[in-house]
Amino acid sequence: MAFSADLDRYRHYLASSRGEFTVAKDQNVRLRTGWFSERSAQYLACGRPVITQDTGFGSTLPTGQGLFAFSTMEDILAAVEEINGAYEKHCRAAATIGHELLSCDVVLGKMLSDLGLSTPRPLPQSESSPRLDPSLA
Repeated sequence: MAFSADLDRYRHYLASSRGEFTVAKDQNVRLRTGWFSERSAQYLACGRPVITQDTGFGSTLPTGQGLFAFSTMEDILAAVEEINGAYEKHCRAAATIGHELLSCDVVLGKMLSDLGLSTPRPLPQSESSPRLDPSLA
């Protein structure tokens, strides 16, 4: 709890970790909901491999490099062996998944598009600071 209450400490905790192992709720596993933890997405964004229980997310996210889905103990052991055998490769793959598939730019853009809304254009650097509306001055 101590490190999760502070954003910098939490980010440092994730980036200092070797990776993540997590178990999903039984209903997400049985119903194949595709559930995927936001914490797992954060580990991937930090370039840390993730081993997580299979809920069907593999139909949307690539698995086998940087991200591993498991159903059995043998799957877990194989994923650990694979990651330990080529750790840097799996870190790079994890970062790629995090940045190319799970970043806010990608996810928000798709969500807005699915809703029939346009994606706001990014502001150039010089326009990025907040400006006071002249009518409010």
